[in-house]
Formats: sequence, structure tokens, C-alpha cells
Amino acid sequence: MTIHCSLIRGLGAISIALLATISIAVAAPSNGGEKLVPKPLAISLGAPFNDHAILQRDMKVPVWGWSESGTKVTVVFKEQKVSATAGKDGKWVAELAKLKASFEPAEMTITEAGGKTVTLKNILVGEVWMASGQSNMQWICGKSSSSKLAKEFAERCEKEGLKVSPIREFRINSVTSQLHPIERATGAWKDGDYMNHSAIAFAFSVKLYDEIKVPIAILNCSFSQTPIEAWVPRPGWASAKDEHSKAIHARCLETNPSTPEHKKAWEAFYKNLEDQVAASEKAIKAGETPDAISAKLPGNLQGNRDANWLFNGMLNPVVPYAIRGCIWNQGYANMGKGISYYENLHSLVRGWRLVWNRPNLPVYFHQFYSPVKGVPNPGISTTAEMRLGTAMARDIPNTGMASQIDIAGSIHYRSKTVPGRRLALHALKNQYGKSVVADGPFFKSYSVKGDTITVNFEGAKGGLVVADSTFNRSKAEGATGYADPKVIPNGETQVKLFWVCGEDRVWHPATCKIQGETVVVRSDAVKKPMGISYGSDGIGFNACLYNKAMLPLTPFIRYNQKPVRRATWPDEKLKIAGETIDPSTVGLIYEYRKMPLLATQFRDDAVLQADKQVTIWGSTRQFGEWQTNDEEGECKVHFEFGDIKKVIPVTPGMAEWSVTLPPMKADGKSHTLKVQFTKDGELAHERIAKGILFGDVWYVAAPKGLSGGGKAMEGGPVVRMIQNQSKRWGNSTPSRFSICVSRTPRVIGENGKPSNRFASYWKPAEGLAAQIGQAIAAKSGRPVGIIWVQAKHDEALLSHWMSPNALKDSPSTLKDYKTVGSQYPDNPYYLENVRRYIEDWKSFWGDYIPKMMDAKAVPEGAEWGESWGQYPSPKPVIGDSKATYVYNIYLAPFAPTAIKGAVFLTGESMMGDSNGANFGAEMTALANCFHKELGDADAPLIFTAPSKKLVSGITPTKGINGKHQVIEIEDWKDVSKVVSAVAK
Repeated sequence: MTIHCSLIRGLGAISIALLATISIAVAAPSNGGEKLVPKPLAISLGAPFNDHAILQRDMKVPVWGWSESGTKVTVVFKEQKVSATAGKDGKWVAELAKLKASFEPAEMTITEAGGKTVTLKNILVGEVWMASGQSNMQWICGKSSSSKLAKEFAERCEKEGLKVSPIREFRINSVTSQLHPIERATGAWKDGDYMNHSAIAFAFSVKLYDEIKVPIAILNCSFSQTPIEAWVPRPGWASAKDEHSKAIHARCLETNPSTPEHKKAWEAFYKNLEDQVAASEKAIKAGETPDAISAKLPGNLQGNRDANWLFNGMLNPVVPYAIRGCIWNQGYANMGKGISYYENLHSLVRGWRLVWNRPNLPVYFHQFYSPVKGVPNPGISTTAEMRLGTAMARDIPNTGMASQIDIAGSIHYRSKTVPGRRLALHALKNQYGKSVVADGPFFKSYSVKGDTITVNFEGAKGGLVVADSTFNRSKAEGATGYADPKVIPNGETQVKLFWVCGEDRVWHPATCKIQGETVVVRSDAVKKPMGISYGSDGIGFNACLYNKAMLPLTPFIRYNQKPVRRATWPDEKLKIAGETIDPSTVGLIYEYRKMPLLATQFRDDAVLQADKQVTIWGSTRQFGEWQTNDEEGECKVHFEFGDIKKVIPVTPGMAEWSVTLPPMKADGKSHTLKVQFTKDGELAHERIAKGILFGDVWYVAAPKGLSGGGKAMEGGPVVRMIQNQSKRWGNSTPSRFSICVSRTPRVIGENGKPSNRFASYWKPAEGLAAQIGQAIAAKSGRPVGIIWVQAKHDEALLSHWMSPNALKDSPSTLKDYKTVGSQYPDNPYYLENVRRYIEDWKSFWGDYIPKMMDAKAVPEGAEWGESWGQYPSPKPVIGDSKATYVYNIYLAPFAPTAIKGAVFLTGESMMGDSNGANFGAEMTALANCFHKELGDADAPLIFTAPSKKLVSGITPTKGINGKHQVIEIEDWKDVSKVVSAVAK
């Protein structure tokens, strides 16, 4: 059975009720680059052993591979000939003695006794470094400032007559992420092709090459959107002493079948599910609808970017290749985790040293750059604390930190050359004995005298200067094209990064005066300073302080002689002079900012149905649409609509709240809806919708490509519409509280821009929605609201618009009912799917993972993924079906809703391949679905059906419940009859 992966990142539980899964992005690397495919080898070798490799000089070089157990294997390279014998597991390791650096291409021959031979060509000897991290380490020269460096270096090599590529890069290309360490993998070396090298690693390599003049190799083990935890080997966590790392180690033990922790955790997991299945069977026998079944996954299974996964798949296959050291660039995926980066870096370095058996393996890391614009205020954000944790990790012996705090940009900042060169300074100083300065200035101490603070620094020998790296990104005279800082003579007045505060803890901008290796800072507003901050929330391309080696001062923030920390600072945010803290950015208001307290329809300027009961609803689910409410404390929903006021207690397991209004008149009066969520009496979230009118509401569903005239009315009845603003065309599970991915409502900020440009909102009707609405308004004289949902996909079938239950009502969609529909508790195949899920886990732990652990390779057949490791999912096997996909985001967010009527405009693509043979039954099922889901049996449904002239095999509808009208069309784009029908 093929099992699809359930990647659930950052969630505490899997809900089988909705089987919410997040698809894994296993697309081509985001930074581009050609995929190199190595040639097949007669003998299975360790991944880095292939043509164009560079071996480490002056160090014993292990060469490894796999043969039949007991087979003698001989490795010949240059004047050396060494042998090894394959062990019981087939692995052999032969060790070459120390080699001298060489630009002369050589061959390496590996021979099995009496059998196969492999010859690797174009092998050099030089310096090898491993480079790891996420997308900014993966990002290629061709898409960064290093493109200029790559071009210049290639031209220089050609001019100097070099016959070989002196800088080469290796990447694993067969495995990316796995739950347990993989050894067998394949990869390839780039021989030249510098534009597709890692930009940071290439800049690092060029700097080394220019200084030591030997070939340079990079083992590039990096991948986008990966947290630091994913690159830490299990021994790194296992040997940790801090509670943060020990907790991660405990999770990892739960996914190791050889441990008692695994047995205990998974026995409890199975029992939990099996008990719920039994309870569901009991409920069914009693004629009740069973509850949804959910269970928290033990272990490091929050997706295949969880702890260890990337190390296991992409990095472990290059261990123990002889390397000089490692470089690390990462941070974006850990911006929200703060100071824990300190423990994570310790575990990372410790783990790498353990697996390489190199207690003093050099590791150099970057401090996170500045994804900010303008001049930032002081701050204690989680990103600032991540930087602090990075700087603190310099206490790890044989490591070093290269600051890139003066580099700014978006997620993938362009200026990669300077950061790469700064990492190289540490290697040049510590590994190659060069007389260079590798560290920028660091805060040492400060003293207060009167209204001034004098700051002392480490690493400021020779004095401090002011510089700006912006200049060298431009085409100005003398620019390098990189982010090289340029000194600003007498530039203290341009430094806007110092702030001071007094006993009131209000931070004021301060001026600075450089006095050799110290800086004197003061503010007219602070007579008795107690605290000082420098660039604590980022620096970016601003004038800042450097030492004479042009390395930037690392940010710091201190108060009363102690570091300012989020955990100990009395306020959630720093108080900035002249600024009022936005209450929506702190406390419960900020914590609950994404709560879908009101469903999609209930926004400013909404039109609600007159003369009928209207149900207003929403949810207090904070972290996911598939999770039940599990808030601690007394939580309530406070509802207010005119004179109607209600307080609704929020109970455990509560999915939604609702209030039904009595019938309201279409009298043109404007109403305000106010809903609040409180926790222990304190306001946590609030939604206010103003300008609500009552009139006639029509739900209109249309295929892609259908357009029509009609603009917003000027004068006369109001005609408004709400539509899908995003390009999202479908989803595998119902999106109850928002059409787009984000549930944050649209709010226009002071800059005139919406807070969420993809959120749906009510606006004057346009296009065909306006044409239909105006026809209705002209007849009724009442306000009109059009819920306009139009397919974004060229091949949206009728089954895509159906609810899961509706799939059982058409023979052609019955298969989808058994698969797609089995995600929901009211489906008779639901429990069968849960049982399948349990058995898949037992097979996973009983067979698949033991094979992986034994062979240290992805088991043949790769039932749970080859490159990207996967694991059993509660999501049923549905093949290519997209049944319910459109329903889930176009109807589910509006159901139920009181309406005057509904329109469904049939499109050509909806016929599928049946030439209309399935239309009658599917349209009947869909029509009944609309009546049931919208919840208004009195509202007519008007839908179009192609004539036999248009679709020769079309079948008629039969058995539609409720009011309906079929309009036969001769042209897919003809809507004139529909407009006339809704106006009657």
C-alpha cells in the first residue's frame, strides 16, 4: 500500500477527524542550479567518492564503500596502496596516509579481490570544508553578489592558465531527509560551474584559495526552510546536559525501536487510538454520530524537518570524509525560538565532533543578518535573542562567529560575498596561521558618570571607526559591487543605533563619540542612564561601528549592568520615547491575533439575508482549524448585535460557537456586530464588523474564465460582493474560517495597505456579480449581497464542488466517497481508515525502520519515500482525486448561511471525460449538497446545463430535493437567461 506523508510542523496532535495534512515541498531547490547525476559505479562507494573529488591534505583520508562480506578491497592513489576487508554488514574502510596538496589531476583505483574495479578521475588534493545550513547557505552564486566573484574567479583561472577547477563543490542528490542516519547515498562534484556553487561557501573558498594557494573543496550539506535542530545528529542531543536539549533527545528516543522509551510511547499511542475506535463503534450501534479520533504522535515526528532528519539524510552520508572544518549559516527557521539557539549550537557542534570523532573539529558560524528596513528601534524580539544565543555560543572551544549584522535584505539577502569572506578569516587565522583579525568588536563593559555612559569593547584594538556598507552595493565610483563597508570620516553623527534609558526603562536615542577603543554615549533626555542598547533589533545597511579590520560591532543591550532578556525584563516590549506601544502587539491580544472568531462572511459592509433567521458563527480554535479547544482558564465569547447580547462559555472540545438572529427587515439601517473572546476576564481577541445591511443574499458559483459586464451601481440600492481574493483554488480538508490560507482579516493600515491582501472582504460588486446583483436590486429595491466564488482551476470538475457526504450520491463519485470521504467521522469507511493507519504504523516500526537502521540505507521499495523520508499518514490513499477540493474553500467557509437563492454556472471542464454521461447524477448530488450545506431549504437553486447540441451525451438531473430551476444553455458563456431568472 502506498502511504502519503503527513508533515505536520509545529503541531502537537494529528486529528484524524479532518486528517489535516500539510504537503511536503519536495520541489527543485529554490535557488535553482542544475542537478548533477553521478555515473553508476561498479563498486558501491561512499557518496563523496566520485570523479572530480578533492581529498584533504596533511590528514589521514578514509575511503569507504560496500562489497560482499569478507571481500578484500584495495585502494590505489598516487604512490599509496591500501587494503581493507568488508565486514559482516558489507562495509569496508581503507585509510590513505597523509597526502600533499596537488593541482595535478590523479586517478584513484578501487578493486575488489578477483572482481570489479572502479577508477575515479580528475582527483585533486587540497583543503576540504563542510558547509551546512538552510537556504542562505544553499543560495547559489548566480543569484547573489557572488555572481560577480564567480565570473571574476573563472576569468582569473583562465588567464593564469590553470587546467583544472581549483574550487569544487559536492552535494548529495539521492537523499534529503530521513528519520534515521543513512550512509548509502549518491552525489556528484561540480567541476567548475561556479555560478551554481553555494554563494557563501564559494566566497569562503575563494578567500582561502587566494591566501593558501591549494585546491579548495566544499561538501555542501544545506537545504532551504530547515531549522538548526534538523541538522543535529542524535549523539549531539544524547550528550547534552541542558534541559532544552535533553527534551529533544527524549523525543528522539521515542522513534528508535530499540529503546524502552519507544515501546512505552507507541503502546500508549496504539491504545489511545484503539480505545477511540471502540468508543466510536459503540456510538454507531447506539445510532449516534461518533466523535472525531485524534492522537498525538510521539517522538521527533513534527514533519521531516524535525530534529535529526536533515543530518540523517544529507549530512551523515559524507561522514567521515576527511575535512579541515565546518561552516554554518542558518537562522530564518529559528527566528521565533530565541535564546535556545545557544543550546542548539552547542548540540550541533558537539554532535558533529562526535560523529567525525574529532573533538576539536573547527566550526565557524554566522550571526543572523538583519531582515529589516530603515533604522530599527532597540528590541528584545526572539530574533534578537537568537543573535544573543549565537554570540554566547562563542564559548564553545575551537569555534568562531562571523557577524553579518550589517547585511540587510529579505529572506534571501543578496550580499553573500562579505559574509563568506568573514567566515574565511577565522579559518585563515586558526587553521592556516595567517596574521589576520577574525573577530569584530564585542561588548565588554560599561561605566556611568553623570549623564554619560562609557562602553569598553573586546576586539577594538587600534580604535573604532564608523562605516556604511550601503555604498559598495551601488555603482558609485570606487564601489566593489559587494557589501564591503566604507569608512565615513567623522561619522559619529550618522550613527543612529545607540539608545539609553534611565530608571523608568524608557529608551531614548543617543549620540556617540568615539574615543579610541571606547565609545561615550549620552542623551539629553536621560540624566541618570542605567541601560544602553546598540543595534539590538538589527542594524542592516546603516552607519555603524567597526574595528580597524572593518569587522562590525556585535549588537548588545544592557540594563543595570546585566544583559536585557525577554524572560527577566519587566515589560513585554521595550518602551520607546515618543511612541505608544500598540496594544495589539503585546499580551493576550497579540497571542490570540489569528483566532478565527468570526467566519469569512461576517466583515465590514456585509449584506445579510432579510426576513429570515441568520446564524452568525465563528471559532475560538487558536492554533489550527483541526484542533479542539483546550484552553486553560475561564474562556467566553461575548456577542453583541444591537440589543441582542449573549455570553457563550467556551467548553473543552468546543469546535464552533453560533448565535441565531431573528428575522430582520431590509430597512436600509446600518448595523454593527461586535464579538469578543475573553480569558479569565481579560480581552484576548475582538472582531467588530460595521456597516452591515439586510437585504437579499445570493450565493453564485462560477467556472474559471467566465466574465461579464457590470460595474458598481451609483445611486439606487446597494449591491455588494464578497469573493476569493487569493489564487488558492482548493484544499484537501475544509477551510472553515477563511478562504485564503491566513485567517487574519483584512485591515487597512496607516500606510493605506491591507494587513492581509488575500483576505476576503465585502466591496461594491463588479463584473458578472454586479450584473446579477443589479438585476435583483432593480426588481426588489433592496440591498443585494453576492457571495461570488469562481473556480481558479482550469479543470474543476463537479466532484470538486461536492461535500464529502455528497460523493456517495453519484455512481461516478462513489470511489471518492470511500477514500476522500473516509476522512470524516460520519463516513462508514472512517473507522476502516483509522485501522489502516494503526497497522501502517506497526509495519513502519516493525519492518521499515529496522531495515533502515540495519542497512543504513533507504529500504528497497521506499514505501515511505526515497529522498524525503515520510511516515504513515491518517490521510487515506486517494490517488489523484481532487474531489471536495473546491467545496472545502468555496462552500465550507459560508455554510450555513441564510440566502435568497443560489446560482451554479456549469463550465465546460466540469464534464470531465464522460461527454456528459455523468452530469445528471453528479449535478443532482451537487444540487442536493448545496441545499443541505447552505442550510436554507426555501432558497431556490438555479443552475445551467448544456444542451445536447453543446454536449451530445448529456444526461438529465433526477431527484433534486428543494426548489430548483434548470437553465439549458447553447453557449458556455451565455448567462443572460440566468440573470433574467434571478431577477424574477
